Amino acid sequence: MALSTVAIIFSSLTLARVFILQREVEELENSIEQLTTAPSPTATTSPSNPIDSNIPTPPPAVALDSTAAPSPTATLEPGRFVQPALSNKAQVQLIQVNRIPGQFDVVNIQMRIRALEPNIPLSDIINLNDTTASNPGTNETYKVISGESTGIVSLGALQSANQTTVDAYVWLQVPMQVNAIDIYIPNTEPFKNVPIAS
Repeated sequence: MALSTVAIIFSSLTLARVFILQREVEELENSIEQLTTAPSPTATTSPSNPIDSNIPTPPPAVALDSTAAPSPTATLEPGRFVQPALSNKAQVQLIQVNRIPGQFDVVNIQMRIRALEPNIPLSDIINLNDTTASNPGTNETYKVISGESTGIVSLGALQSANQTTVDAYVWLQVPMQVNAIDIYIPNTEPFKNVPIAS
């Protein structure tokens, strides 16, 4: 009797784990599908500042209210914000960190994630939904806007599709008066004091 009870418990635990793994695989497959089938926006970019067409572009600019304080016009120097990820198997480079026109408390972080080693396991992921930022002066924390990120990035899955880089994005809720943030992307070294462009 006791053995059958133990067997039932282990069977239930195994079934629950299989269900969880199936959900994780489905999420990973959906993320890969989104990365490989995302439509290209029609926005144009200057050749001196290439941005991958898989990153959603913000809506057209809206005139500022005369009472609103303008954001600084800081830009990212190419190569300045690059950090190792996944225990040096990959690197993340920030491409743009800017406010969304018409939604001035939303910051769009665009990045390029690059595999540095071959045969990265599928289990080595960067889940952009868990990205956070903080105010370097006050340590106030800012979180992802639900549904506004590339989601889970698996470089192993990209490599199996003969790709070594992917451009990704995440939107964070950051108050308008904040001009620079520290950015914390999972499994990546932190980015410190990153200026926010208007």
